[in-house]
Amino acid sequence: MLQESVEQRLRATQREHVGSVEATDGATGDASDPKLGDADATAYWFPAYDDYCVANVPETALSLLSHSSSDAFDHRLPASVFDGVDLDGIDTVVLFLLDGFGYEHWKRDYRDHDLLARITDQGVVTPLTSIYPSETAAAITTLQTGALPVEHGLLGWFQYLGSADQVITTLPFLTTSDEPLESVAPDADPDDLFDAETLYTRAADKGIESYAIQPEAYADSGYSRASTAGAERIGYDGPADLAATIREVCESSGPGSSSTVTSASTRTPTYIYAYEPTIDAVSHAEGTTADRYQDELATITTQLQQEFVGQLESSAAERTLLLVTADHGLVDTVPSENIEMATWGDWPTIRESFRRDEHGEPRLPTGSPRNVHFHVRPDRLTDVRERLESHLGDEAVIVTREEALDCGLFGPGVPSSLFQSRCGDLLVIHRNRGLSWPLPGTDESAVGDQIGLHGGLAREEMLVPLAAVRLDSLRG
Repeated sequence: MLQESVEQRLRATQREHVGSVEATDGATGDASDPKLGDADATAYWFPAYDDYCVANVPETALSLLSHSSSDAFDHRLPASVFDGVDLDGIDTVVLFLLDGFGYEHWKRDYRDHDLLARITDQGVVTPLTSIYPSETAAAITTLQTGALPVEHGLLGWFQYLGSADQVITTLPFLTTSDEPLESVAPDADPDDLFDAETLYTRAADKGIESYAIQPEAYADSGYSRASTAGAERIGYDGPADLAATIREVCESSGPGSSSTVTSASTRTPTYIYAYEPTIDAVSHAEGTTADRYQDELATITTQLQQEFVGQLESSAAERTLLLVTADHGLVDTVPSENIEMATWGDWPTIRESFRRDEHGEPRLPTGSPRNVHFHVRPDRLTDVRERLESHLGDEAVIVTREEALDCGLFGPGVPSSLFQSRCGDLLVIHRNRGLSWPLPGTDESAVGDQIGLHGGLAREEMLVPLAAVRLDSLRG
């Protein structure tokens, strides 16, 4: 079932976080609480860090497997995300992350794809918010560590890396011109990408086996090695291989796992993280309404049904819980309508206001097109903000780092030193377009010809599904 009441609850709480809200029930938030500027709450969705947030998914999953009475995994979702799902006897949890498949798209598409329809009918699908920024680099790091962006400090696709002394593309660990970072910066260290211990290390301390199943092309990349430390990494080649690999791990995990007479208490609890990036890639290139989007979704879900759900041993299915979620959704844009800031007449003035790197060069924006961090000299902050406001008007939220921290945009908690060194002095979040700038060391711009974008606070990119279902209920 779809938990539409949770979506209504999330909408109602926006007035607590966003400045300009049209209340429909007479309720109002505390005007003294820090807000996200004067943003329109119909256009911007704030992360629900305290409850219905994707950041709380992995610790919720691990808490189901932990036999300890301690609060080792205490960042949990409300119990309602499992309404109607029998959790008795579960000793294996599969977290299937479908990159970019937002809640709005689940609602739109699930009846057209048999596995999604069966999951919705037999289990429960709850809308959650993503984090801010709603993009892969930050959200996947949160899902791998349990730390929020204010803590782990990985704030965007384009990020300055101190050990490389340059802005890089983070998860592929490449230069902005797509060269392997190690080839041009031998001292570059993937461990410097974020500041947090992985959840897999904590899980091992509680006797939980963990597996991270990712595309072969980057299963052993620098970021993957750092973010999945403590898990067994497994690469796959295509959706069929992914589904078969999940099945094989489910069937082989834990002593006596294939035996129906082995008690749950004697098996090793197992957590399986499986990552599928295709929907995100297609959405960037062609948008979320493209025919290829539906073709790829059909391929992924069909292979999961045939190679995983349909062939999984009955004894394994009886003790396996499947969770399906996403790191973010996407907003479709018209590439010609995205904003090339370098075409502004005063861009040279704005650029000259940027902080300087160790070589005396201006520090160009970082983040992503819908999560733009401007690194501005303190004496130029007011001027640059006014210039940005004159160009963007009420089509964007523009806040300082301090304002973002005051309202908890990057999450509650004490900002790490890595966060402080990377977060921009000004942040710009556009309502529905991407902002672009020249990438250092290349002729490319940050947006390019992409259609689907994410990273901001629009409903389509901020709401993600969490589907929960027992594997044995999907059989037959």
